Amino acid sequence: MKLTRTIWILACTGLAAACAGRAPRAPSAPPAQSAGAGAPPVTPALQPAQPTRAQPPAPLPPKPVSFPAYHERTLSNGASVILVENHEQPVVSINLRIRSGSVSDRTDKAGVAAFAADLLDKGTRKRNARQIAESIDFVGGSLDASAGADWSSVGATVLSEFLDTALVLLSDVVLNPTFPADELETERKRTLSALQVELSQPGSLAQRRFLQEVYGRHPYGRLPTPETVNSVQRDDLQGFHRLHYRPENALFVVAGDVNPEDMVARLEKHFGNWSAAPVPRPVVLAAPQRQQREVYLIHKPGSVQAVIRVGHLAAPATHPDWVTLDVALQILGGGSTGWLYKVLRETKGYTYGAYASGIRRPGPGIFLATAEVRNEVTDSAMTELFNLLRRIRDEPVPEADLKLAKDFLTGKFPRDIETPQQVAEQVASTVLLGLPREYLETYRDRAAAVSAADVQRVTREHLDPERAAVVVVGDATRIREKLAGLGTIHMFDVDGKPLELADIEVRAAALAFDPAPIKPQTLVYTFLLQGNPMGDFTRVVTRETLNGRDAIRAATNMSTPMMSMGMEVAVSARDLTPLYSRSQQQAGPMRMKTDLRYQGGKIVGTVTTPQGEEKQVNADVVAGTLLPGVDDFVIAVADFEKNKELKLPAFSSQSASSYTLGVKVAGEKKIKTAAGEFDTYELELTGAEGRMRVFVTKELPHVLVRQEFWDQPVAIELKEIK
Repeated sequence: MKLTRTIWILACTGLAAACAGRAPRAPSAPPAQSAGAGAPPVTPALQPAQPTRAQPPAPLPPKPVSFPAYHERTLSNGASVILVENHEQPVVSINLRIRSGSVSDRTDKAGVAAFAADLLDKGTRKRNARQIAESIDFVGGSLDASAGADWSSVGATVLSEFLDTALVLLSDVVLNPTFPADELETERKRTLSALQVELSQPGSLAQRRFLQEVYGRHPYGRLPTPETVNSVQRDDLQGFHRLHYRPENALFVVAGDVNPEDMVARLEKHFGNWSAAPVPRPVVLAAPQRQQREVYLIHKPGSVQAVIRVGHLAAPATHPDWVTLDVALQILGGGSTGWLYKVLRETKGYTYGAYASGIRRPGPGIFLATAEVRNEVTDSAMTELFNLLRRIRDEPVPEADLKLAKDFLTGKFPRDIETPQQVAEQVASTVLLGLPREYLETYRDRAAAVSAADVQRVTREHLDPERAAVVVVGDATRIREKLAGLGTIHMFDVDGKPLELADIEVRAAALAFDPAPIKPQTLVYTFLLQGNPMGDFTRVVTRETLNGRDAIRAATNMSTPMMSMGMEVAVSARDLTPLYSRSQQQAGPMRMKTDLRYQGGKIVGTVTTPQGEEKQVNADVVAGTLLPGVDDFVIAVADFEKNKELKLPAFSSQSASSYTLGVKVAGEKKIKTAAGEFDTYELELTGAEGRMRVFVTKELPHVLVRQEFWDQPVAIELKEIK
């Protein structure tokens, strides 16, 4: 019995409390990097809220705000230092920025900068990972490191009385890392696991494809893959550290209970032997200049909604128009007050949220609009989105909208510099982005002075919907035609492989299957969460007569304190023709129910959504289309020696549409469970239920021994055969 995707999701929902552990971090799309001024380059997406029914009170006049003082110094070895002195709390944070990130990775080694940062505190010539962790924990502090696109960071926060302890550890991990081989392999596994999850999520797929298409061969579009992650070796990390972790490439950001002169002396003491050397700058290929709008459609079979990314290159962070662009993008898509949100959600009801933002970088930035909409309204949502992009270029913005945006940005500024750590981060980001020192001090006044004419000028110069890249992740069989008028369509599967129109057609199965090997039996499975047993469930297979027809029936039942599930599937005992598929699932407040049957070239019945809405199903399908759960019978009798890959038409109860189920033999493996040790085929299943790894016995009938989803920390294992 293969656990369906819907049941899997319900299981994880019901076990949410247990699933709440820390997820491993993986290299991902280059992050947005804030310019620091009370208007970050990416306007924060506000949480969706219901429309306000009462008129809010008028805001008070803005109070004058002076930017807090800060100090700049240079160490004798060439490292820069920014210090923000504040004695209100006995806390100090030291963050070291290295002006090299994933942009400095080799083309075939995407992920080296991230691995180098992640492993800094996993071992030095003096301390192992455990000793480092225990030392910082003993003084109640924290020590961490990470890498972005343009710079890497390693920092520590401690009570001021333990400042020297923090500096001893910080200097040790920065100057003497050994990148232990065992720690590298542990981090590699964590990274691959997190990347696997990322590559299964529609939003991540859309963002990755968007960055790749917008940036082309520019390093900002170079993203880690399982292949590049597996290629990273210890000597790559040592080489990256040797070349890039140099004082002239470093910026110390210190904030809190410190005296500037004393702090500089301490930095000299702990980092004085950090030797200087020329730092290579990466060879950066120019990002492509798009001449026309193009659509990149990622086919995710069975999806009930389309995930949308629309945008193009933007000016570097140093361009003087960015303050006005901040105001324009706040009007267009800044949270629940933005035009996109108001029209696409509140007026049209197409989505829970739609936003626009700008990503500001030392190199070319990005303009980006995002939304997730129902399949049925994909074309309507796109029409509205592009209408709003044209409107902000072609018409002066209403004074009320302009004032609301400026009030938000200028009112937000004081909150962004409330703590010394915030001030230091703002200044550091400004320096790293190459902005002038007065940028922060004058930002609020410049934002307040933006006029409607300024907004129209910069949007005409910097936003061009006719040259945008449009990325959509969804079921291409249902939304491709809706995108036809937007531009040339390029289709891909979820692995990035190009697709033709014929590739997405759901075709009748060419193979015939013999049900004879299927025999009555009872199988007991254990449901595992992060390797821990959470409960058992059974699958009972019987041969019986249903409505005068010889049939094979499988009934599966699971019940735990947090969820329950039942599924019943029946097929013809002569040729596996589906008779019916019924299921009920409940996890907390979520309840789903399906009752489907095959009838005269159609699949008919009802589907009840988690919200309790019952929908009628009456769908034309190709011959051989499998009802939910019937694929278990097909897998049980398939000849995997002869057929290493199967393409089967199947039906998704979630989207009430057909899709192609892919079953591929990935290898052979010996699997040991409580039921015994088995020689198995390792199968990769792809389709509307996501991507699964399934292990089945080699002998007929193929019995499911273990099943794993690529993007969830859960599995099922065979416990007993009765």
